[in-house]
Amino acid sequence: MAYKQPFFLDELLEVMTAAYSREGLADNHQLHIVASIEDKTYGPSKKAITWCHPSADNKQQIVEKTKATVVVCDMRIVLSSKMKSTKTLIKVEDPKLAFTRMIRSITVKTNETGVHPSCVVHPEAEIDATASIGPNCTIGKCVIGAKTNIHGNCHLYDGVVIGEEAVIEAGVVLGAEGFGLAKTSDGVWERFPHNGGVRISNRVEVGAGSTIDRGAIQDTVIGEGTKISKAVHISHNVQIGKHCLITGAVSIAGSTTIGDHVWISPGATILNKLSIGDHAFVALGATVTQTIPDRYQAIGRRIIPKM
Repeated sequence: MAYKQPFFLDELLEVMTAAYSREGLADNHQLHIVASIEDKTYGPSKKAITWCHPSADNKQQIVEKTKATVVVCDMRIVLSSKMKSTKTLIKVEDPKLAFTRMIRSITVKTNETGVHPSCVVHPEAEIDATASIGPNCTIGKCVIGAKTNIHGNCHLYDGVVIGEEAVIEAGVVLGAEGFGLAKTSDGVWERFPHNGGVRISNRVEVGAGSTIDRGAIQDTVIGEGTKISKAVHISHNVQIGKHCLITGAVSIAGSTTIGDHVWISPGATILNKLSIGDHAFVALGATVTQTIPDRYQAIGRRIIPKM
């Protein structure tokens, strides 16, 4: 991804949907850099935009010291005398969300629509003309929706259905056979048949190196707007709701059901056949071995109400 160069403050403010106030310099700044608030590497000839987290320690001093000309911040930041001649403050209730939308509006997408010529694609695959399939992908008998972006070196088995505006990052495997086995009287393991598929809903993101297994009988399902980070494994028959955040190196065992707006922290492991309620929180490295009710949290092996 790259940013349109240069860009102007007024065009960024056009995408603001929340109420905001503007203090300090009244210029329509020509900006060149999207910077972190502590970045000091750019020269004085370049103007930057940044944001300050509302919960940051000493945030007033941080905003005063930043080199950035435009700062998106919360309402409690005071325009001090030292900032009046050097900075423009865009004050809003949720600075992170406002900054996100502003910068996305100037982000230039580098991927091209269509299927890269190095891909291997099943003749019955249904790929929307506005989708983008990166190099060296293998696409089985799948359905891929409008404006979905699949990065390079992904493998999609037969039976994968992806909705609109999804992002599948490099090296993702969707629809591999789940790890279901039956044991004979002789102690030999035999593969349980996995004839289901994988359904990825609209605006889902799957991070690089992640794997999502197909279902045994029913499909494995990822709900609308859910974001999955890197190196995550989701086993067969898992059902995940809407707008969940599943962070890096999480492992979710088979046939577990996860509600809406669930946050699962890095390195967590969730046992099979459990139910995780809506708005639940799973802490860093937690091992979940029992059902979590709505709005409860798992810390280590304990299940307690959210504070």
